[in-house]
This record gives sequence, C-alpha cells and structure tokens, in this order.
Amino acid sequence: MRLLELRLRNFRNYRSLELEPHPQLNLFLGRNGQGKTNLLESIAMLALSSSPRASRELELVGPLASEARIEAVVERPNRRIEIEMSIRVENGRGRRIIKIDGQNKPALDLPGIFRAVLFWPEDLNLIKAGPEHRRRFLNRMLVQIEPGYARALSSYRRALEQRNHLLRMVAAGQERSDALDPWDQQLAAYGDQIGQARAAAVEELIPRCLIRHLQISAEDSIDLKYKGPPQDLLSALQSARGEDLRRGSTSLGPHRDDLGICLDGREAAGFASQGQQRTIVVSLKLAESDVIEQRSGEDPVLLLDDVLSELDASRREALLTAVSQRGQVVITSVEAAPFPDQIVDRARVLNVREGTLIAYG
Repeated sequence: MRLLELRLRNFRNYRSLELEPHPQLNLFLGRNGQGKTNLLESIAMLALSSSPRASRELELVGPLASEARIEAVVERPNRRIEIEMSIRVENGRGRRIIKIDGQNKPALDLPGIFRAVLFWPEDLNLIKAGPEHRRRFLNRMLVQIEPGYARALSSYRRALEQRNHLLRMVAAGQERSDALDPWDQQLAAYGDQIGQARAAAVEELIPRCLIRHLQISAEDSIDLKYKGPPQDLLSALQSARGEDLRRGSTSLGPHRDDLGICLDGREAAGFASQGQQRTIVVSLKLAESDVIEQRSGEDPVLLLDDVLSELDASRREALLTAVSQRGQVVITSVEAAPFPDQIVDRARVLNVREGTLIAYG
C-alpha cells in the first residue's frame, strides 16, 4: 500500500499543496502550528472517510472558499486508485462528497480502499481517558479490514439512537413497552456482529502488541483484555429494560465496551509514566499495523505525529528501527535532531511552514 500523490486545496491552513511522497520514509519538520498534523489528518481521511480529529467538518474548510478538497492517487498490488474528497459548506454545515476512480461513492465504501495507521499525541487518551477512546481505536482498525463492519456500526448507532428515544417515550407513557422489541432485536443483531469482530481483533492484537512493546521497551510486559457485551445480548437487553426505562438510555451493548490495558499486570492508567504511556500507545499502533497487514496482505501507511517526544534515547532508536523496516511511513517532528543521519539520509525531508512545504536544508 502506497500513497503516490496527494493534493490539497483550501484544507485547513493549506491553500494549495501537491506532494509526491517517498515510497518509504518521509519526514516533515516544523514548529508547532505550521500544519504538520493537518497534513497527516488529510491522509488519514483517505483511509477513514472522516476526520479522526475534527468535531465538525466545517473545521476542515480553509478561508479561501466554501469547499476543501483532498485528492490522492494510491497504489495497491497491480492497481492504482484515484480518491477524491470534497467538503462543502452548505447552509452552515459541512457535507462530504467522495469519489473513487471518478465514481461517487457513499462514505461507508471508502475504508479499506486505502489503509493507514495514525498516531498523534491525542492518542495518549487510549491510556489515561475514558473507554470511548479505546472503542474508537478498535473501530478505526476494523472498518479498514472487517467486511461489513462499517455498515454494522452505522446501523447499530442508528438503532441505539432510536431505542433511547423510544425509552423516554415509553417512560413518559407515550408508547407501549412492547414497541421496544424490534429495536432490542436490531441492537442485539448488530451488537453481536460488532462485539465478535472486536473480540477477534483483540486476540490478534495481544501477541503482536507484546512483541512490539518488548522491541521498544525491552523491559515491561503488556497485556490487553477485551471487555465486551454479554454473550446473549438480546436476553440481557430485555432483562435490563426496567433499568433502562428509569435511566432513559441503553445500559448494555458494544457502546459500553472497553479494552483493558495492563503493564506488568497492573492497569496502565494508574501508574504508567508519560514515557511508558507513549510506548504502550505506539506499540498498540504498530500492532494495529501488523494486524492490518496480516488480514489484508498489504502494509498500511504509517502516520506518526511527534512520535519521539518523551521517549528516551534507547526507545527512540528501537522505534525508528521498527518503523524503518515497514512500508511507507510519514513522520512529523519539530526538529531533525532526534533522527540519526542514516534515517535522514534515506528519507524525503521537507520543512512545513504556514501550510507550505519547503525544501530541507
């Protein structure tokens, strides 16, 4: 899997960009706030169909017009694919239009066409914040490799919204309780599909994450545990209906799942240092890349934003050795100092300054 060409128009702080990345190592240098993360975000959107960072699509549209564009040519074995994404402002809201090889496609069809794994500092929330971050981590991996997962997730979310609305109507005496039955069945069907996919993915992640973590840290042992929905979700939903009516929301299902992350047998969130947290998250991302490669037969593009911060010299060296042995990698950093000369010499290195790429040196 390779990104051959990337073009941006009015995306965030990029007025216009045309880039032909190096087939292996790419290093983008620049002070904070210059657009390094925006560049990685645009590439990640080619894999995920939506921004992993923006709360509103309007945030993606720059100041030059009411539309932002991301255009790319990607390469898979024996095939080149053109991907176009426009984000248009209409009636104060952003609307995405996606084309694959010139044909309009729904957003759910894009994941899996181009595959990427993204790390940025916000991913430290995988350790120190709530379970929604860990569910999102699993979702972003699975939409790229599990057939039907993106649609099951979308359908589950719609059914959950409808069931929660109906719970409040039943509690207010505006609907009969048995009106919940078809929504329980839908939630259980889609929830079982999601839970099974997540559980299988975590089993694949566990040994790979352990290996990657030992490569980087050489001292601590990491373990993962998926905390999924009940095995018989339909019966559990029906048993919990009384409590759900009192709460006005659905208490069971994959929207309540979590991924336990332990370091040397203890919950990492409770005691891991900043450097240890970063090592764990990077190990998770490399393990994600390994699972994607195993499932699809193709290395995903690695997108690493400020990945070396808070790592000691030995962990930096081990991480750079690990990523340099993979396919195409895009790394951002404030400066080149942490990178050995042999890395810089074989990479395409560019400075990022106010949304413009400038030759390094």
